[in-house]
Amino acid sequence: MKTQLLGLLLCALLVGCSARAQSDRTLGAEVVPPVFGAVAAEVEAASSIPVLLPTSIPEVVLRKPAPGQDEPFYPSIARADRGGYDINLDAIDQCYGAGYCNFGVLGAIRLTADTPTVDEEYSFYLDPTYQPMMRSEEPIATVTLSGGLTGTFIPWVCGANCNAAKVFWEEQGIRYFVGIRSGRMRDVVAIANAMIENQPASGVPAAVIEDTK
Repeated sequence: MKTQLLGLLLCALLVGCSARAQSDRTLGAEVVPPVFGAVAAEVEAASSIPVLLPTSIPEVVLRKPAPGQDEPFYPSIARADRGGYDINLDAIDQCYGAGYCNFGVLGAIRLTADTPTVDEEYSFYLDPTYQPMMRSEEPIATVTLSGGLTGTFIPWVCGANCNAAKVFWEEQGIRYFVGIRSGRMRDVVAIANAMIENQPASGVPAAVIEDTK
């Protein structure tokens, strides 16, 4: 018993303490911001995957509010099933992820033995023959997130439209992600940390680039 108590005390004092501490964290949003209320309930009912939600979003990524707009943004459901979910972050109501009014996305997939790694999924980014019309100057990078979790940052590229810069991380068999269209690493990491920190018994905030690929 004394050994267990000592171990818990050391874990509480050390940043990111251990893999076991991460797996013991209760998945799900401790606080559901009112703007996400109806969407979060519908997504969890359809997917049975605990929804992670940010309690804050950097103001710099938000679009200028439309006249008479009541909320800073409007979530909408792009997908919600047993395999995962995608929640659009829209600048106006009833946008439903359309390119002209959407600025981001957050979501999750349930990992299986056949799920490719993030590196495998985005390996084409490193192919010299892949030449998008425009791309971020930031590289693919490993980032340290809150609670000692490790994530992968994928920068944006542009074809007909610019896609979202994303951060992916995994917890308890679920791969979570958040993305901001043409976003900067520091802003996407900030939202990922806000999602991770909004869980019961989550870790301390930290977001630094460990290495690049």
